[in-house]
Amino acid sequence: MGVFAAWVYVLSMGLASLAFAEDGVREVAPDVVERVDDLQKLPVEASPINDFIYKIEGQGAVFLINTDEGAVLVDTGFDNEQSVLQKKIIDELRTGPVRKIIVTHAHQDHSGGLRHWLEEIEGGTEFVGHQRYGYMSRHYLEPVAFLKKRFKILYPNIVVDDPAQDRSYWEMRPTREVYVGQDYAFTLGGVDFRVIAPNNTGEGEDGLLLWLPEQKILFVGDLFGTLYPMFPNLYTVRGEKYRDPLDYVDAMNLVLELSPEILVPTHFHVIRGKDYIRSSVTVMRDAVQYMWDETIRGMNEGKTVWQLMEEIQLPPELELSQGHGKVSWSVRAAWELLVGWYNYESVANLYHVPPSAVYPDLVELAGGADALADRARQHLQRGEALEALRLLDIAAVAESEAVLRTRLAALEILLREAREGLNNYSEVGFLRADLEATRAKLQEGSGDPDG
Repeated sequence: MGVFAAWVYVLSMGLASLAFAEDGVREVAPDVVERVDDLQKLPVEASPINDFIYKIEGQGAVFLINTDEGAVLVDTGFDNEQSVLQKKIIDELRTGPVRKIIVTHAHQDHSGGLRHWLEEIEGGTEFVGHQRYGYMSRHYLEPVAFLKKRFKILYPNIVVDDPAQDRSYWEMRPTREVYVGQDYAFTLGGVDFRVIAPNNTGEGEDGLLLWLPEQKILFVGDLFGTLYPMFPNLYTVRGEKYRDPLDYVDAMNLVLELSPEILVPTHFHVIRGKDYIRSSVTVMRDAVQYMWDETIRGMNEGKTVWQLMEEIQLPPELELSQGHGKVSWSVRAAWELLVGWYNYESVANLYHVPPSAVYPDLVELAGGADALADRARQHLQRGEALEALRLLDIAAVAESEAVLRTRLAALEILLREAREGLNNYSEVGFLRADLEATRAKLQEGSGDPDG
């Protein structure tokens, strides 16, 4: 099959992450067709991975591993009605009692269905989690009122506003913790299992891997993030703790050492083919290492974080989807992971008064908000939408019609460029939300910045 014909076949199957060279070896394509919001379209249904493993699809998939002595679950689904349907399917398909429930990490699309298995866990089913599972659960549960306001911007159809929502799954703790460097190996019904706890993964410090050595199957949760293959989400702008790039590289090396023939992420596709898995994991690893090395080099050369966010881009041989993770955001995350938030630009940043405190003074000195809007339009005419947006942020204290209309124009340009470029889910989501809010203020005609 030629390269062009192979690409036609791949696209027709909805798997743009795969391409084929002339010799038939799979290569890594620079992007994938899926985006995060496509997860909401996935139906709850079961499909076999092999003769004893099922994937129960959904916004967060659940995996059922049947053995002669009972079943093992990997993840429990999303915190909504889907996890109830998934449990019903599992109860129909399992060949015996559920002996162990392995939760790959505490994100609610993986742990949210735990509460539906509480009776089994209290009855002796082992709940297996990373040693950092409880720690990360606290990160999500304790500031939940703050976080859900941010999440609502990106996931308006998912976030539940009810303050009484049941989040008991974040209060549950594993009955069997797996520690870094101390794999948990067991055999059930003649099937060998090995649970591995890396230091860090693509979505937090509590990620587990499940390795079936005889079958060469590796369950990875969100080790690689939501899409495959992609540049990892080492910082999610919705707001979470940074993920360490060097730990991530180590986790990639672990996967390469295991050399799986089937890779099972929680979201979207099961990845098959030892050669393709090796090549794609290698590219992801090398892309993160490149980003880290270039960030360190730029820091040592005296460049600012802003310069590095603009300058560091993946070379052609390491290009990956940035539909969820983004290189420039990871550059800043790596910088702040190393040296913290103080950037030595202004000693005023050591104190509690934010830059926005003097925005009214700047508006007055500029001759009013409309004068800033006029200057912002000049930036737009020069193709400098980001510079325009910075000025409009200052002018927003007045919220005049000129400011709002100019802001709308700037956001429309940035949103179009984002969609036509990386089509990063979070970038597009934040720009779209800002644009809709600006349009609503114009329609109201109130000039109220909180309207």
